[in-house]
Amino acid sequence: MSTLEDKKEHRNTLPKGFWLNEYEIESVLGKPGGFGITYLAMDTNLRQKVAVKEYLPTDFAIREGISTVYVRSSSDADSFQWGLKSFIEEARALARFSHPNIVRVLRFFEANGTAYMVMEYQEGQCFTDYLKTQHTLNEQELLAIIDPLLFGLAEVHKAGLLHRDIKPNNIYIRNDGTPVLLDFGSARYAVGKTRSVTSIVTPGYAPLEQYDNAIKDQGPWSDIYALGAVMYHAIHGEPPPAATRRVLKDPMIPAVQIGEGKYNESLLKAIDWALQVSEENRPQSVEQWRHAFLSDFFSQKVALPLPPSSSIEKFWSSPQLRWWCLTALSGLGVILLVALWVIASLYYGGVPSQELQAALAKEQAARAALENELKDTKALLDKEQKLRKQKELLLAKVVSFEERKQIRGETGSQNHLGTNNYYDVVGVGASDTLRVRSLPGALSPLVDELPPNGKCVAYLGQFRIVGQYVWVLVQYRDKPKGWVNSQFLIENRDEECKKLEVQTVNEEKKP
Repeated sequence: MSTLEDKKEHRNTLPKGFWLNEYEIESVLGKPGGFGITYLAMDTNLRQKVAVKEYLPTDFAIREGISTVYVRSSSDADSFQWGLKSFIEEARALARFSHPNIVRVLRFFEANGTAYMVMEYQEGQCFTDYLKTQHTLNEQELLAIIDPLLFGLAEVHKAGLLHRDIKPNNIYIRNDGTPVLLDFGSARYAVGKTRSVTSIVTPGYAPLEQYDNAIKDQGPWSDIYALGAVMYHAIHGEPPPAATRRVLKDPMIPAVQIGEGKYNESLLKAIDWALQVSEENRPQSVEQWRHAFLSDFFSQKVALPLPPSSSIEKFWSSPQLRWWCLTALSGLGVILLVALWVIASLYYGGVPSQELQAALAKEQAARAALENELKDTKALLDKEQKLRKQKELLLAKVVSFEERKQIRGETGSQNHLGTNNYYDVVGVGASDTLRVRSLPGALSPLVDELPPNGKCVAYLGQFRIVGQYVWVLVQYRDKPKGWVNSQFLIENRDEECKKLEVQTVNEEKKP
């Protein structure tokens, strides 16, 4: 790029050598965006590099002179302040996270008529450049990047936040190969309420609901669409078509066709599921989606991959190992205490010196602290064993319904009960009913209710994990199909449902 073009491209940036509090600007990181500029800077107190993001929405703000930011006109003041408030709230929210795959915010401050977010600087490259060199990724390479991001994104969603701008440019691959999610879009969508919608979305990665800024329609499923588009790009070499092009006649080639024979079918189906145009047809949570593309692990009863961590962290994070280590240390402390008393008896006639008494007191205090930690670790171990048992029960339930799905097959009709496996309602009070929902989860809208003694409930071959429960898609007689909590179903093993099948089929054949 020529000097003239470079000057034009960076006309709103702070100059090299400029001081922001204790941070000295060194260069611009990447290309300045329409809503902010990120700099590489030196923390002159700690003598380490940091990334500093400046809020500067160029649609209605400009820098005059060397540093100060002004709104272009008084009519833009409300939009600027709205975005500034969201930028600061985003910084506060991100500062609470200490997750290896979420950008770490160290501090934020206001200056020069705007605000700045100071973040940890990571050596590496953005996923866009990574894909330019790799073009496409195999399944192992893809999951090594996506799976850690899902752990981080789940934490963000649990805190009630959304990213709103997931794309390859906002995923950074460190030199050690681990990914980190950057540049949350809260300020972008705050100012987007009063701006052209095309300036606040990234075609190909933004879901349809983000084109009209209807926040009530946005949720975890919106970020899932964007991350699904990133995965689609990684297996296809280019992103899917913009969501607006997919409404009437969808030109997107499904992932199951693009990756057939190269990737696990469950992974490809999960990508297509995430890329459903209607938000109601997408996974409603990261956990639900992650289970879908890792369903092969469930069916084979293989442990799921965990986020990367150091060998020391892996060792000490295991309560079993900690319990045995602390038990050994506690026993060693007892032996040492007895040895000190023996020395006192032999050399001081049974009366320890002041120094030895102090040493004994110190040893006793250390042993008491060790016993307390041992007690805490034992409680943690009991909790982990309880959680493991819950997960094993959940896994058994998942495998059970996966087997039912395989027995049923994917070609059977859902118009009558004869093509399905059957369950009876259990554990529902005589005066109560089993609620059927339009989507998996107890908060989804009510579709219908099943009687407490309902029999021959047809399982339609779909299940989803929501929290600690498995939800399954069912239909009861001529009632509408919907989702119920599987803990209230027990498999029907008698011939009553088969008789009903014959009766139903015969009725359908009557002229």
